[in-house]
Formats: sequence, C-alpha cells, structure tokens
Amino acid sequence: MKDMSTATPRKNARMGFAPVQNRVVVTMRSVSNRLNRSLATRYGRTLNFHLDCEYPKAGGTWFGKMASEVMQIPYPEHNIFPIGCACVLHNHWPWRKGLDHAWYLRRDGRDVMVSFYFHRMRELQAGNPTVVRRFGQVYDRIFGAGYDPDDTRRNLGPFIEHEFQNPRDSPRNWRDHVMEWHDGGRGRPGVVYLSYEDLVADTAETLSSSIEGLTGNRPDDWVVRQTVEKYSMARQTGGRKAGEEDRGSFIRKGVAGDWVNHFGPTAARRFDELAGDALVAVGYEEDRDWVDRYDLQD
Repeated sequence: MKDMSTATPRKNARMGFAPVQNRVVVTMRSVSNRLNRSLATRYGRTLNFHLDCEYPKAGGTWFGKMASEVMQIPYPEHNIFPIGCACVLHNHWPWRKGLDHAWYLRRDGRDVMVSFYFHRMRELQAGNPTVVRRFGQVYDRIFGAGYDPDDTRRNLGPFIEHEFQNPRDSPRNWRDHVMEWHDGGRGRPGVVYLSYEDLVADTAETLSSSIEGLTGNRPDDWVVRQTVEKYSMARQTGGRKAGEEDRGSFIRKGVAGDWVNHFGPTAARRFDELAGDALVAVGYEEDRDWVDRYDLQD
C-alpha cells in the first residue's frame, strides 16, 4: 500500500479534511465526555437524558438521530461543554451502575470488524492525517509493507487481533463492551436492547418499539415513517440502495451479515478465540461451532 506518512497539511486541505484539531478543543471534548458520563450516572433521569449507547460502528448515530427527531429533543454532537438539558446522548461508554435510562444498540462483532477495517482503509487511502498518523505504520507492520487493502481474507485476522488488543474509540473491546452491557447475556434493568440487524430489517418498527420501551409512549406512526425516510440509505447516499457497496463512502453498504464475504477461516477462528462466547451470549450464534458451519474461503 502506498506510504501515506509524508502527506502534507496543504495536500490534506485540498482533499477536504479539516486541519488537525486544536489541542485545547480535543482536551475540552474529552473533559466534556467524562463530565457527561458522570452527570448521566448520577442525574441522568433528572436531566432527562436518553442514552444512546453502543460499541462504535453499531449504528448508534443513525438510530440516535432518528430517535431525537421523532422525540423532538436535541442530539448534541462534538460538544465541548457538558450537556444540561433533555436530549438523546450518543456515547460509547462502558456500562457502569447508574446508566439505567438507556438504549443499547448491538451489532454482530464480525460485521463491526469489517466496517472498522473498510473505514480505516478508506481514510488511509484518502490521506486523512489523523488516521495516517495513528495507523499507517501500524498496518504496514501487521499486514506487511505494500499490502493490498482489498485483500480482506488475508488482512482481517491480524486486524481483528490488533483491534481487540488496542480498542481505539472505546475503552473496551467489542467483546467486553457487549458482555458488560448485557450482563453476560442476562440483560440489565433500565436498558432497552435493540440490534442493528433488527433496525436494518424493520427500521420503523424497531425505532418505535425502542422509544416506547424507554419512555412508555408509542410515537406517532406518521412521524416515524417520515423520519425513517429522511434517514434512509438512499436519501443519505444520493440514491444507493442497501447492499450496493461504495468503499469510498462513510455509508459503505448498509447491510447485516456482510462479514461472510470477507472472513477467511483464520479470521473466523481468531474472532472466536477472542469473542466467541459473546456471539453466543447475545444470540448471534447458537454455539461455538459456528466457524465450521460457514463455507469460508481463504
């Protein structure tokens, strides 16, 4: 793969990337996130927080924006100050006692890994300076210099291992995050569970039932339908339907189960070693023999 490590700020600006964020802003966002978590833990119900919790790449932004629009409350993004009003508050926090007025959106961890992989490759190829700095040399080392980013069956095994050992956008890896929020599969009081797979299969019903489960009120069907249409893949991508892949887009494919098209046996075995118990605990597989049930090719 082409070495991106020497990309210049001027070149990155022409590509459309924002300059590297001011350290003060980065620090303020980090502090704000920690304060919001503390507020949510202690006063979330009083402040009327509706927590939109997920492991990254599970669809939480999509769900949260739809829920906030249906409920007509804010969906704050990239905030540098703590939140003090009723809102849908998206986060990747690990579970802790007190986070009990929440949706938890889960997604098959195998699809999460594929989504992360393509997201990182897209950003590297585009020359995103932050991603180049964080991952350029790392991926040259674990995949081999000059690797083919489209060779997912070869690359996903080491990618998965590295991602589990070094979770980036959450302090927990996928397995630990999911298992903590689900209490090992038993579920936790005050948490409404939904899945990306259900949201893709029946967006309107999953959105409505999730809002009703948390608030006790069924939203208006017409409002839900209009919101789902507004945030549909076709509307967000200029006409692409779910399943039509664009690896250069943030919304790459919009389907569930795509992992079978990219996992080889090595990646499957490694994922099972790292998180096979979580796949079973939250219902994605019936047992740990799943690796042998799929016709996975190297």
